[in-house]
Amino acid sequence: CLRAINFMHENAIEFHYYPMDGKDRILNYIKETHEHKTVPVITKETDNGEELIGGYDDLVEYITKQKDQKSD
Repeated sequence: CLRAINFMHENAIEFHYYPMDGKDRILNYIKETHEHKTVPVITKETDNGEELIGGYDDLVEYITKQKDQKSD
């Protein structure tokens, strides 16, 4: 989770962080809803709700692709 937070700060990307320490029931619900078994569970708000990005490695890949598309 800290790597994801640092990555977002380093890339000046606005984000919301919701710590789930001690909130096992809510965390399990989020994991089940998004069918994502590990943490962090990173999502993006869309017009239709939320889109699952995934974990830290998925976040880095997602942001890298976004930057590449903007530079084309």
